[in-house]
Amino acid sequence: MALTYRFINAPSASTKKLLTQRMFLGRTAGGEEELKSAGWGAVLLVQGAVPEMYYAVDIGTKTSPVFASEIIGNCPQHIVTMAFIGNVADVTQVLSALKNEGVLL
Repeated sequence: MALTYRFINAPSASTKKLLTQRMFLGRTAGGEEELKSAGWGAVLLVQGAVPEMYYAVDIGTKTSPVFASEIIGNCPQHIVTMAFIGNVADVTQVLSALKNEGVLL
């Protein structure tokens, strides 16, 4: 299954608010603190099937010190969106790693 992605450089306050409202921040201890410390220089949104998304998170979080979170959507059984949040250089490095691994085209 092909994955889609979008890179958002310097997300607006509205974008941050919308994304934060759709994250599972309360389910893990320290989630909100991790998000605050990651910064919001850039956001990489990646969408696809569940196995590919968890593989992408594994690659991305091993590559760079970014915050990764699932974005709650309409079809959590089949299609998932993950957000990688951090400074521009770190999020760009995640994007490159996902392309190098063949996860993204």
